[in-house]
Amino acid sequence: MFFEKSPFDATPDVAMEGGALDQEARDAIARLGEHDLLKIDQAILSSLGREWKKAGFITAGVMIAAPDEYEDLPEMFYASRIRVLAEASRIETKGDARALKTFEIRLAPATGVA
Repeated sequence: MFFEKSPFDATPDVAMEGGALDQEARDAIARLGEHDLLKIDQAILSSLGREWKKAGFITAGVMIAAPDEYEDLPEMFYASRIRVLAEASRIETKGDARALKTFEIRLAPATGVA
């Protein structure tokens, strides 16, 4: 799926352009390491199956279940991780990625499994 430039970053070390983030959110993103990104990505992936789900529902659920150290991360950041997972072909997408209420995601089919 093609993604237009969006206000979402793929990594925590780049400022989220166009987003009105408060200082706590920027600091929380800046503190993230590779291990944190893997944990967040795994939380998103484990919330999905092969049925389509609204991305906003998934981001909200992951945010609610997230450990305290992630409580200052904005929904926009979780949406950016969904974009990264889609670009890596780990999930499939349907709809406009900028509209979390209608944007749908699901796990990509397993490939190369013997």
